[in-house]
Amino acid sequence: MSDSDDHDEDHEYQSFEFESDYEDEYFDNQSENSSSSTRSHNERVSPSKTSTSFNEWTLPKFILTVFLDKYQKLKDSKLGGCTDDDLLILLHYKRWQADEVINDFFDNPKKLFEQAGLPVPPQKSANHLKSTTSFDCSVCCESYKQVMVYELSCSHRYCLFCYHHYIYNELSTGKLIHCIQPDCALTIPHGDIDKIFDIVEHDSSIIKITKPLNENRLLVASAKIFVDSQSTYKWCPAPDCKGFTELVSSATFDEATLDYKDISIIPIVRCAESHEFCFSCNYENHLPCPCWVVKKWIKKCQDDSETINWIDANTSACPNCLSSIEKNGGCNHMTCKKCHHEFCWVCLGNWSEHNNSYYKCNKFEQDMSEIEMKKSKSRLTLQRYLHFYKRFTIHESSMQGDLKVLKQINNVAVMYLESRRKDSSVTSLAWSDIQFLPDAIRALSNGRKTLKWTYCFAYYLMDSNFQEIFESNQDYLNRTVEDLSEIFEKITTTSTKGDSDIVKLIMKNKTKIINLSNTISLRQKTLIDGAYHNLKEGLMKFDA
Repeated sequence: MSDSDDHDEDHEYQSFEFESDYEDEYFDNQSENSSSSTRSHNERVSPSKTSTSFNEWTLPKFILTVFLDKYQKLKDSKLGGCTDDDLLILLHYKRWQADEVINDFFDNPKKLFEQAGLPVPPQKSANHLKSTTSFDCSVCCESYKQVMVYELSCSHRYCLFCYHHYIYNELSTGKLIHCIQPDCALTIPHGDIDKIFDIVEHDSSIIKITKPLNENRLLVASAKIFVDSQSTYKWCPAPDCKGFTELVSSATFDEATLDYKDISIIPIVRCAESHEFCFSCNYENHLPCPCWVVKKWIKKCQDDSETINWIDANTSACPNCLSSIEKNGGCNHMTCKKCHHEFCWVCLGNWSEHNNSYYKCNKFEQDMSEIEMKKSKSRLTLQRYLHFYKRFTIHESSMQGDLKVLKQINNVAVMYLESRRKDSSVTSLAWSDIQFLPDAIRALSNGRKTLKWTYCFAYYLMDSNFQEIFESNQDYLNRTVEDLSEIFEKITTTSTKGDSDIVKLIMKNKTKIINLSNTISLRQKTLIDGAYHNLKEGLMKFDA
């Protein structure tokens, strides 16, 4: 007689958030084009088949371009009686509108200076950061024999520890920071804020090389607030990435009523670290899937809907207490562990009514065929879901595996070439000789990513002849991706002579790697363009 197992186990489903790419790390010290700091802020075109243009930003580049270019404009205007600190404060106060500063300066300079928290000319700022003895701080109520203090032209003097704590709390607003004294409106210059932090946090002397203005703490905080408050800016969702993207132009659409037939309007953008993501739903580049399909798939993988299907297909409820029971043996005589009710697994009837027929139930009920049909349908639904789910997760896992192998190859190549470069007596490869690798890495990663999302796409497709064409394109891309992945893996697994051996294998396979990279990009484009065309023409449809 089989004992029953109460089926209380939870099935966990992975949350598919943005996948972090590592391709931006490769040769970033050797290629002048790979460093985000050298990228221009010129408008970019979406990497997908979309009508989207965007700007890639890092905070230092954004501050330099959006804030400090206007600061330089004010300096060139030569506003009489204004120091560089004054100009930066005035510009910050006017929300970086240089023309407004110039107009207000010539219209009513006294009012402008007072509103910005600056001494009115001809009075000049007289800020002091110095060490003093026998000082009682009225904020922390500490008596110091010797301490660093800070004061503005108002002569309200407080210890540096209190100023540091005060400024730290105020930075999150991104606004100009004023004197600690509650009724004092004088503004602390941006440069003084960095000096106070350097002295308190790093025990630095007052005499120190000033950091670039685009790294100033207050300007960084202000830039973050600006980005957060603008709907046309979004931070890159990749883990640990500090880049963000400005959407310059895109097809207008209402996400709630997004027409799935036109995937060309999906705003795929890229950050300064080469991470591609969807500006609409904030997931990684999920083409050819529309946003609504992505959200539906992720929810399906996270919730309990498929767990319920599994239970329905593989368990039965105890007729007495309704507990879910999984049969773990061949005998159909079941005993519920919770209520000890004995019943028949086949017909769910009371076992006492089965007489001596222990191994074969001959009891027939009219609705048994309906029960079995329902279970069969649940099994089929579950099997179909698991088919696509398994392939989705396999490519997700393979993508991470590829990146680990490629990172290993990158590290070896960099160390080898660097060591050979230092040895002037040896003729060796130049950095330019292996610059095809970053393109190959990017092609392999993007190909895997597209493959991953095609299984989500295919899961919701209705059966049609064009679905078969889509699956053929999917298969072509899959084979090319696996071929390139295999080459890279063989390079690392068959090398036995150290770094030089790996580099030789890279160069030996250079032509293959370049050709496969180009083929991946071509087949990826063919697959996405085909999906776009067939959805638009109604040749493929989603089963919503």
